[in-house]
Amino acid sequence: MDKLVVIDKVIKILEREIELGTKASREAFDAATDEDAYSEGKYDTRSLEASYLAGGQAQIVKELGEALQGFSLLRAQHFIEPPSKQIGLGSLLEIERKGSTGWYLLGPGGGGLSLQVEDKEITVLTLHSPLGNAVVSKLEGDTADMPEGPATIRRVL
Repeated sequence: MDKLVVIDKVIKILEREIELGTKASREAFDAATDEDAYSEGKYDTRSLEASYLAGGQAQIVKELGEALQGFSLLRAQHFIEPPSKQIGLGSLLEIERKGSTGWYLLGPGGGGLSLQVEDKEITVLTLHSPLGNAVVSKLEGDTADMPEGPATIRRVL
């Protein structure tokens, strides 16, 4: 599996999510500032709710932008540094847990994103996730202790 292909697909997903999130944030902002949204009484909170929604959407777009920037740096780094055998940001992993295996990409953001590459589902992990935190700095063949049981690192790319 080509790690660069995986990173490129993550970048495309993040770009699409940013575009959709920006549009949703703009629509929520427009709804919050529309003259028809102003309160008709003390219990009418449409404008306030729309402004909270716009703020939340803007925060999501900001976080997606940071993840996109991080993955773009990982992509550039791919051509500069030789791959390390120690798990860190940018590592593509095959992990076995409870008798089944899964593929994961340890990234700077975008945790939980899922994509298909070569008929394999790959999930983006971050260092803040329990699994990401458990496997960082490990090597191929190592076992990471998890609350639900051990996770064995089968391959590191």
